[in-house]
Amino acid sequence: MAKAKGGKGATKKAVSRASEVEPGLFVGGWKDAVEFEGARFCVLDEAPDGVPGATHIPVYDGATDGANRSNLDRLAKEIERARKDGRPVIVFCGHGVRRSPLGAAWYLHRARSIPLDAAFDRIAAVRPQVERPQEWLGSTESLEE
Repeated sequence: MAKAKGGKGATKKAVSRASEVEPGLFVGGWKDAVEFEGARFCVLDEAPDGVPGATHIPVYDGATDGANRSNLDRLAKEIERARKDGRPVIVFCGHGVRRSPLGAAWYLHRARSIPLDAAFDRIAAVRPQVERPQEWLGSTESLEE
């Protein structure tokens, strides 16, 4: 379970808008990641200040206006490593609407062999504000090729 830092070393449950996609895997925005205890993966183009210790893996390539598949694969491997270590994971971007859902969906696709559209369905079920890649990147089929 994700936890927020409390005073004098105590911890309490995080009051967070992050969405749990599967046990231990969360999607959210950078504000959700600030107090998250576990592995934090930033998928923004540039890592924001104020989230120390986050691993930065940008998943969007502005030059091609498309997803960076090699970084998505790297992200999936890093998430898998953290989950095998028993750590909760948050994948975050600015607001948890585009890039972080893409990263989490890619992880589900690669690590769990879930079709990408079905992975987005799973994420949208717990995080309805998600924008599917078709709305901003084009088809998911092009990503799966």
